[in-house]
Amino acid sequence: MQKTLLLLAIISALTAGCFNLATPPSQISGAYTSEVRYQNYTCEQLSAELSSLARRENQLVVAQEQRRQTSMIQAFWIGYGNGDGIEAAELANVRGEKEAVRKAIDMKGCGTQRTVASRKSPAQSTGPLRPEIKRDLETIEQWRAAGILTEQEAEDLRQQALHP
Repeated sequence: MQKTLLLLAIISALTAGCFNLATPPSQISGAYTSEVRYQNYTCEQLSAELSSLARRENQLVVAQEQRRQTSMIQAFWIGYGNGDGIEAAELANVRGEKEAVRKAIDMKGCGTQRTVASRKSPAQSTGPLRPEIKRDLETIEQWRAAGILTEQEAEDLRQQALHP
């Protein structure tokens, strides 16, 4: 009976160390943000905003991971972690804003076949790429670099831009 109580006490102490750990960044979802905020942005402004938000999201993921590691060490030694801080709340906000920007991009049709297909083929023009096609290719590259598009999606959009 004493061994059972001792074992139960040890298990309880070890389990208590898991209380109030910081949330893993992958489990932090975006807070709702309306896409109406971005309705007056141009496609270029939306792309720049999305790139900026992606960079900030990466910084916050690193900060949240560091907080989580610190919390785990504290929980091991003290039995209680330090929980989520401002990083988790800001990460949720940034992810919500990214989703709102993506919705605004979809609503405007930025960089999609709808806007690209309305243009003439670059083969019909001579010389360097027309500015609007060059802008689309730059936007696609920014989205790929920000992790919004996979390499395959980016390649598909490049082909659509170059060969409507």
